[in-house]
Amino acid sequence: MSRLNLTEKGRNLATKEDIAAITREVEQVRHEYTTLVEELKARHQLRLAALDRRLQAHQEAFTNWRKLTSGSKNSGEAVLECQTWWEANCLYLEPKVREAFLVAFNSELSRSQYVQARSDSKYISEAWEKVMAFPKVLFDAVQLPTLTDTETRSLNIQQPSRKDNG
Repeated sequence: MSRLNLTEKGRNLATKEDIAAITREVEQVRHEYTTLVEELKARHQLRLAALDRRLQAHQEAFTNWRKLTSGSKNSGEAVLECQTWWEANCLYLEPKVREAFLVAFNSELSRSQYVQARSDSKYISEAWEKVMAFPKVLFDAVQLPTLTDTETRSLNIQQPSRKDNG
């Protein structure tokens, strides 16, 4: 074989080796990228699955809070219902909402005890303010987009009328 042929074969072999190494690296990067995309898809699917349950839990928290503040039930019963619900659902609530709901029903229990003990009205008012702080925390966390005028009309939603109390 001529020296030129050997040089050419050497170059070809080096090129093949370089191409093989580059191909292995490209395949490794492609594999890592595919794995990352699949992990992100799985995480996104989990978030979407939990989203409906989370929204439902926030609505249930609001409903329980309304029971707590409506006075239609014995305060102790309403607090116990809230506590039982909270223990079964707190993980679905946003962290700030979870804390605010806990504070709200515990504050209602305190407020009720202050009223029964005929404590200073300052303590009763402070406890009530903590109970009443819950909806703002909840609404801030949920932040559902408002309906447009067109959506409101298409759903035939009427604005509530104000009754004159005078």
